[in-house]
Amino acid sequence: MLNRFFTKENDPGNLEQLQHRIALIFVFLTFSAILIFGVTDYLLGLNPILGKIRVVYAILFAACFVLMVRYQKFFLAMNLMLGLILAFSMVNYFFNDGFQGPTIFNLFVFVVAVAIFFKKPWNLIWWLACIGGYLLLFYLEIREVILVSKNYSLPMDLFWDNAISIFLCAIFLFIGIYLLIINYQKQQENLLSLQKENEQQLAELTSLDRKKNDLIALLSHDLKGPIYSLNSTLELVEQGILDGRELGEILELLKSQSFQLNQVLDNTLDWVTSELETKSSEKHLTDLKQLGELMRETMQIQAMRKNQRIDFELFGSNQQVYLESKEVKIILKNLLDNAIKFAKSGEIIRLHLVLSPEQIRWEVLNPGENIPEELQPSLFEFGAKSSFGTQKEKGTGIGLSLCKKIAESLGMKLGYQAASPNTNLFFLEIAIN
Repeated sequence: MLNRFFTKENDPGNLEQLQHRIALIFVFLTFSAILIFGVTDYLLGLNPILGKIRVVYAILFAACFVLMVRYQKFFLAMNLMLGLILAFSMVNYFFNDGFQGPTIFNLFVFVVAVAIFFKKPWNLIWWLACIGGYLLLFYLEIREVILVSKNYSLPMDLFWDNAISIFLCAIFLFIGIYLLIINYQKQQENLLSLQKENEQQLAELTSLDRKKNDLIALLSHDLKGPIYSLNSTLELVEQGILDGRELGEILELLKSQSFQLNQVLDNTLDWVTSELETKSSEKHLTDLKQLGELMRETMQIQAMRKNQRIDFELFGSNQQVYLESKEVKIILKNLLDNAIKFAKSGEIIRLHLVLSPEQIRWEVLNPGENIPEELQPSLFEFGAKSSFGTQKEKGTGIGLSLCKKIAESLGMKLGYQAASPNTNLFFLEIAIN
């Protein structure tokens, strides 16, 4: 039962619990002081009445201690004990040489206890009762209205009794205040630790919320082009512009597109799940040339709407490496989507795969005006200004920023450079471990 109070708090924010623990320490020290003063009074041959009173007080203090621990009546117990201490101090004044005796030192301890354990108005009430009662007895003694017992036959007895009282009260105050400071320091450390935990949890929740918004934006961005292409095709069918052969070809293309789009969605959703569950991305053994061909086929259908062509070219020897292939597909899909958007009708968009023993480098090149230098630093910022494509296609302004986040989280490098005065080049570099 006592371990619950004399050990570290379960609830670091519970100041009342801390105060209760210090109250128990105060009671223990006071009880010890009563016993020590009883022994010293006996050795000095002081009035035996004080010794009998101390025995009674020791029993009462033990009862108050039980009241605290067993019944949790801290406020009641502390008031009872302070009342007993004050009453004893006033009685001690009469039987222990009045203002020349050690009564005043008891009052110092009393004032410290009141300051620690009580709030307004109780601390003021006890303080006034203590100081006012002592000063009243002091004044009445000086005016010879009351008489006090003289117990010290020799000046050295007076010295030793006061010296012992000063020493014990100083130890009492030092230990009490020291324990108070230590406990409050522990309290502060616990509160700071709790605050850091809360801040960490808040940061995690904020990050999760930001990821959720980013992922929703990414899905919207990936779905926008294919859905627009499907709507355009259905409008042509509805208007009867297409003949049977053309309709068959388009349906075959739509079938292929739906398959490729399903792969893109699967990859994106896998990444969404990984991000939301804070799991590390998985690496898969990937044939890099096949991956390039797959991306060309996936995006070729979208390019055909603008009479464009996507060419894939491999520079170097093909390799099979362990790679976060799902994330790479998401990034390349967005880079090719932007290239289609900003290239004019009839142009050729190039997807290059440059391989070396140390590095994989994907390059997406599209003809068109170079991105102005003043806009290049903000290309990959979230919410960057979106531009219209060559056929007034409206972008979202979030695709590149999300791809940048994916690349950086995997240790990849995504960037832009002007390949020539009329060609834009976006690259994704991946180090081979």
